[in-house]
Amino acid sequence: MMDQQPRIEEGKKSTGANRRNRILRRAGVIVVVLVTLFYGAGGWYFSSLLGSDAFAVDSEDEVQEFDLEVIAVGENEITFRSEAGSDADLLADGRYGVDLPDGWIEVGDVVEARTEGEYDVVTRRLRPSDGATPAVGSPADFQSYFYESSPLDVGFQYEDVSYASPLGEFDAWFVPADGQTWVVAVHGKGAEPRECLRILRPISESGHPTLIVTYRNDPGQPADPSGYHRYGATEWAEVEGAVQYAIDHGAEDVVLVGLSTGAAHSLGFLYESNLASRAVGAIFDSPNIDFGRTVDFEASQRSLPLIGLGVPQSLATVAKFFGSLRFDFDWSQVDFIDDAEEIDIPVLVFHGTDDSTVPLDVSERLQEKRPDLVTLVVVDGAGHVQAWNRDALAYEERVLAFLAGVG
Repeated sequence: MMDQQPRIEEGKKSTGANRRNRILRRAGVIVVVLVTLFYGAGGWYFSSLLGSDAFAVDSEDEVQEFDLEVIAVGENEITFRSEAGSDADLLADGRYGVDLPDGWIEVGDVVEARTEGEYDVVTRRLRPSDGATPAVGSPADFQSYFYESSPLDVGFQYEDVSYASPLGEFDAWFVPADGQTWVVAVHGKGAEPRECLRILRPISESGHPTLIVTYRNDPGQPADPSGYHRYGATEWAEVEGAVQYAIDHGAEDVVLVGLSTGAAHSLGFLYESNLASRAVGAIFDSPNIDFGRTVDFEASQRSLPLIGLGVPQSLATVAKFFGSLRFDFDWSQVDFIDDAEEIDIPVLVFHGTDDSTVPLDVSERLQEKRPDLVTLVVVDGAGHVQAWNRDALAYEERVLAFLAGVG
């Protein structure tokens, strides 16, 4: 009888411990279920955003959005109004173009910027040009391209030509010059060939014939068989076709110019093409040459729906995994920095500190990988592909010096 009480107490302890263990197991199952739902549903959701924002090809009949309003026009100044925080370019110093429903104007540095309620009100220098006369109340669209439509806007004659890739014929602008080193210029994904016009002046004045190209999925051009943008994995074939066109028309060698994702297409050419030995130099601006890192950077600037917290890196990784399955995409194939040891030509890179699309560390990693060949020019305050806009004179002097060394 003396041992009965201790046995009862031990039984109670055992029952209590079992209850706690059951509770912990149930809690663990709930946590696993919640984590699985979070990463499964969240990863699928953000992979869908990847599909619509990054991989899908834009419709050719998209309507241009005029998100600014002209509210005052002076002899040398113009004032715009936009929703507060909606257009970072509007607040950035430098030279920009402004698209109007009935024309085009050029503007310079910010004179004054203020916030009035829900609006940013920004006054900028109005540059003398042959563009439209803006009217108060007119809608407007800010453009970093600066030049409106063709090489004629920069002061150079050109020809409309076509070149071939395995997908068919592609359009290009040819700007003639006397040299035998041609420049092949490739715009970024979602941009237009006129994006390359900002770099045209120092190229042409150096005597280099220039081919400003289109590539697959551009409006009016052949589509990639996948139906998606491939970020250099396939588009390099158009760069190869353009280089072949240059060779067939008298080029001894070429310099590649790649803006944003156009740099990925150019590096894909250098790594994959039998014509890569014809390249003697490359100029990249805000190069999107590790698309996986660009996606991570974009995710870090987003918030989770409903709860408003930032997107964790782990969720971005899951989203990319789902994206690779849904869109048949190999992320390692578009990390062109990993294969940078294959670069054997000098490369000049511009990258702005305020680039919110491609992080500056992408260009820094490229330079760290090939410090013997890559020269990085970091432009304070410049946004994505806006180093020229920030300081056109300094930009063009760098390009002239580079071309003098490789041409």
